[in-house]
Amino acid sequence: MKATGRTISADLLARRESRRIATCLLALALLAAPIACAKPNQTASTDMTDITNALADAPIWLTEGCRLHWKNEQARESIVCGVGSAEPNRNRVAARETAIARARSAIARSIKVTIESLVRIEDTATGDGEINSIVHQLTSASLPGCQLESVWQSRTGEVHALVSLQVAKVQRSVRTTSALSLAAREDLARRAADAFAAMDPSFDARPDETIPSSGATE
Repeated sequence: MKATGRTISADLLARRESRRIATCLLALALLAAPIACAKPNQTASTDMTDITNALADAPIWLTEGCRLHWKNEQARESIVCGVGSAEPNRNRVAARETAIARARSAIARSIKVTIESLVRIEDTATGDGEINSIVHQLTSASLPGCQLESVWQSRTGEVHALVSLQVAKVQRSVRTTSALSLAAREDLARRAADAFAAMDPSFDARPDETIPSSGATE
């Protein structure tokens, strides 16, 4: 009987020790949880602070929309604009050219979306392949007229560029294309001007993954 009593006592002590260890582990987990949860918030807060510092003193065309660079409403309605950015680079010329190329890409995307939607609305019978061909032709013909307006470098080294294109140059490309009839060209040129003029002043065209070759002029 004594052996049995000693066995029971040993089992009881083992169970108590297991419970004590489990309780300690649970307590440690509960203490660690708030710390673990706080890390993402602290990181997010730090990131927002870094972004705010990086954009301190940034021009209005970067923070509120590229068209706000032009104070005159008539001037705003007569241009298509785009903003491009480049990461810090020891080669300042390369960073500048990358930012300009991306701004041109933003303008190209703006023209593509606008012209494509106008063509589809006007001519529902035109196939996708033909529409894409028309849009590509008009975009390629318009981009050489891009003008570099401003370049700004942040405190953290990022380079940002503002590029513009006169709507009149887009209209000229539309009027000289051989892909449309004369009547269709005139109608599309008019509606394109109306569409670009109707854009919100804070509209901010940003680039997609495509980066056309640099060609903006100062």
